[in-house]
Amino acid sequence: MFAIRRCAACDKLFGPLIAACSACASDDLEWVPSSGAGSIVSSRRVHRAGDPHGLSTPLIIAIVELDEGPWVYTCLEGEVPLIGIGPVRVRFRPSPRRDGFPVFEVADRGNRMFR
Repeated sequence: MFAIRRCAACDKLFGPLIAACSACASDDLEWVPSSGAGSIVSSRRVHRAGDPHGLSTPLIIAIVELDEGPWVYTCLEGEVPLIGIGPVRVRFRPSPRRDGFPVFEVADRGNRMFR
């Protein structure tokens, strides 16, 4: 299950990394389930160093707007559409990424993962 934060005082929804409500300043946040589906707001391909042989690894970083509304900073897997802002869904891995960001997979709405 992918979880997001909800302010207990005003019910505003936020991504998982928020520490306090930006609407009412409350720090009384609770975890609530999210569908894990959304759309790409912005993305960029970057090359990260870190390979022991000095090679760079391509990585697509993005901002995803979840279907519930909050924006999430993330990494994408799959080809990002050149036109439009393709749908995505969170993808769980056996071991979490070191940077703490969720990974989303790009897919079209006809894909079985969106049914």
